Amino acid sequence: MTSVATAASRQPRVVIARALALWISALLAAAALLSALACRVASHLLWNWTPSLPLGLYWLSPGRPIAVGTLVALPVPPDVQELVRERKYLPRRALLIKPVVALSGDRVCTDGGTLVVNGSVLGAVPTEDSAQRPLPHANGCGPLPEGQVFLASRYPKSFDSRTFGPVSLTQIRAAVTPLWTY
Repeated sequence: MTSVATAASRQPRVVIARALALWISALLAAAALLSALACRVASHLLWNWTPSLPLGLYWLSPGRPIAVGTLVALPVPPDVQELVRERKYLPRRALLIKPVVALSGDRVCTDGGTLVVNGSVLGAVPTEDSAQRPLPHANGCGPLPEGQVFLASRYPKSFDSRTFGPVSLTQIRAAVTPLWTY
C-alpha cells in the first residue's frame, strides 16, 4: 500500500474520532448544565411532612415580601431546638413552614390560652403536644416589636409562635408557595 492510500484510509477514522470527541464533549457540557440547573431548582424545593399544613412540595422564594397570610420557611428557633431534637418532632436542619398571622405593630394576645390578633380570635394556645407532653407557650399581650412576626397555623397542635413566641424577620429564610400538596 502506498503512503497516499494509507493516509486516505486513515482520514475517515480521523473524521469519525473528531466527530465522536465533539459529540462526547457536547454531551458532557449538557450534563454539567443540567446538573447545575437541577441543583439550583432543588435548592428552592421543600417538603412538608407535618400536619400543620397540607403535606407536600413547596417552593422557596427568598426575598419575596412578607405579609399577613404569607407562608414562610424558617429553621427551628434556637430557644426550642433542644426540645424539638429531644422529642424528635423534625429531622436536624429541617425547616418549619408556617403562615404569618401578625406583623410588627399588630396587637397579639395569648393570655387565657387563646391567640387573638388585632381583636380576632385565631385559636387556642396549645399547652401540650399530641403525646400529652407539656409545651412552652407564649403568654402576653401587646404590639409586636419592629422586625418581628407571629406565625400560627389553624391546626390546633401546630408547633408555631404560640409555642416559641414571635420570630425575627432575620430568621425567615424565604416565602413559600405550595407546588403539589395532598
